[in-house]
Amino acid sequence: MAMTEQDVQQEEADVVRLKLEEKVLRYFQNKEIAKERNEENKLIYEELAELFAKSGEEEITVSLPSGEYAVLSPRYVEREVLDKDLLADEMQVPKDELKTPFDFSMFTAQGKLTPDMITKHTSIEREAKMKIGKRKRLAKRRSKKSAGSTDGMDS
Repeated sequence: MAMTEQDVQQEEADVVRLKLEEKVLRYFQNKEIAKERNEENKLIYEELAELFAKSGEEEITVSLPSGEYAVLSPRYVEREVLDKDLLADEMQVPKDELKTPFDFSMFTAQGKLTPDMITKHTSIEREAKMKIGKRKRLAKRRSKKSAGSTDGMDS
């Protein structure tokens, strides 16, 4: 029995549907694998940061199979932190009345809050974190290469 035009169209539609389902399945499998890898990398990063801190090194370079280098180095993060508890105590108001910028502006307008009070209760927190990145080649090699490419005038 010969296939009609309608049969051919239905068969093509079925093939498209199967391909679509296969690709959707593969897409979500890949997303799940990526999620698992990211979770694993978070754990590895934490272990690396701990080992890097114990090493006492300023920078660690590890050559990778690709010919690139992984570089571990410290990164210092500073941020200003306002101690709202102490500020609220000094102002003699409940801490939960110091939540929004509007709250701060109202107390300032009322004269209950001054810039000096904010300065007094603001401290700088410094935190050392580990930075990990890739470099194509070591900085030392780059500097030797660039020094060698000059006419020797700098020496």
